[in-house]
Amino acid sequence: MFRTAWTFAHLRGVPLRLHVSLLFILPLISVGVAFEAAPMLLGRLGIPMHAMTLPPLALGVLLAVAVFVGVLLHELAHALVALRQGARVRAITLMVLGGVTEIDHDDATPGQALWMAFAGPLVNLVLGAICLAAARLPLGVDLHAFLLLFGLINVFLAVFNLLPAFPLDGGRMLKAALQFKLSEEAATRLAAGLGRGLAVLGLIYGLMRGDIFLAVIALFLFTGAGAELSRVQVRAALDDLSARQAMVTRVVTVGPARPVTSVARHMLFHDAQAAIVRDHTGTYGVLLPEDLDREDAEAGDLVDGQPLWAHVEDPLGPLVREMRWRRKPVIVRDDFNTPVGVITLPEVGRAARLRRLADRALQPGGRPVESEQSGA
Repeated sequence: MFRTAWTFAHLRGVPLRLHVSLLFILPLISVGVAFEAAPMLLGRLGIPMHAMTLPPLALGVLLAVAVFVGVLLHELAHALVALRQGARVRAITLMVLGGVTEIDHDDATPGQALWMAFAGPLVNLVLGAICLAAARLPLGVDLHAFLLLFGLINVFLAVFNLLPAFPLDGGRMLKAALQFKLSEEAATRLAAGLGRGLAVLGLIYGLMRGDIFLAVIALFLFTGAGAELSRVQVRAALDDLSARQAMVTRVVTVGPARPVTSVARHMLFHDAQAAIVRDHTGTYGVLLPEDLDREDAEAGDLVDGQPLWAHVEDPLGPLVREMRWRRKPVIVRDDFNTPVGVITLPEVGRAARLRRLADRALQPGGRPVESEQSGA
C-alpha cells in the first residue's frame, strides 16, 4: 500500500513520505478550492474574491498544500507522543485520504492510547485557533483570507477526526475510554459498532444527496471499523497459543544462489508452503510462493535483513506482533536448534479462527467439544 511513496524528510528517525496518490488529488483539491469552496466561504465571511490580488488558482494551490500541512502536523503529533511513550514508529505517509502513521504500540495503557489519539486533533484545534486569532489583526486582504481559511480547515480536521468512528481518532479515543471499564475486545466491539452505525447513516445521506465523496468516506469508515475489530479479535484469540500451533511444516531448504524458477519447481515437487534460504554460512530468510515473482532473480536476492526466529513453545502473540512490524515470516526451531516450520500470516489467521471456534464450543449453550466424536 505504501510502496509507491517518496521520503522527503526524517524526524527523530521517522521517515516522512508522500504517496503517489497526492499527484492526482492535489490538482483536484486546488481547482475545487479555487472555484467553489474558497469563493463560497469567503463570501459568507464578507470577503469578495474580486477584492483579492491573489489569483483564485494560486489561492487554491496554497490552500491545498496547507490542507496536507495540517494533516502532517496532525500525524506528527501522534508520532511524537507515541515515541515519548516508548512505541515504535515506522513512517508517516501523506496520501489521498489524509495521513497514516504506522505505530507499534499494542501494549499501550488506556490512558496512553487516549492521549496518543487526542494529540492529533489537539494540534489542529490549537493551530486553527491561532490562525483565526491572527486573522483579526490588521493584515492585507490576501493574508487575512488565507489565515481565515487555513484556520477553518484545521478546525474541520479536528472536528472530523473526533467523530467516534474507526480508524479516526475519535473511535480510538472512545475505545480507550471504554477500556477503563471493559476488556479491549469488548471496548473495540462497542466502539466499532457505533462507528459502523455512523458510517451507514453517512452513506445513506451521501447517496440521497448525490455526494459521492461523502459516500466513499462512509465506506472507508465502515471497513475501517471492521478491520480494527478483526485485528483485536485475532490478537485476543492468540492468547495462550504457541508458535507450534501456527506454523507450516511443509518447508524446504534452498541455497541463496538458487534461481527463483528452480526454487518454485523445488517447492512444487515437495508440496512445500515455504522455503528457508540458507547455506553453510547461515540462514538468510524465508520465501513464500507470493515472493517468487522475479523470474531472473536468485533466492538470496529476495530476502533481506536478519531472519526472525522462534522456539516451538514461544508465545504466539508477541511473535505475530514482530512479524507484522518487520513484515516477514518467522522460522521456528526445536530444542536441537533445528528449523521445523515457518509461521505465516495465513496460518496465524487459521489458528485464530480455530481458537475462536473452540472457545465458542466451550461457552454456555455451545456444543460440547466431546460430542464431535460421537456417532463415529
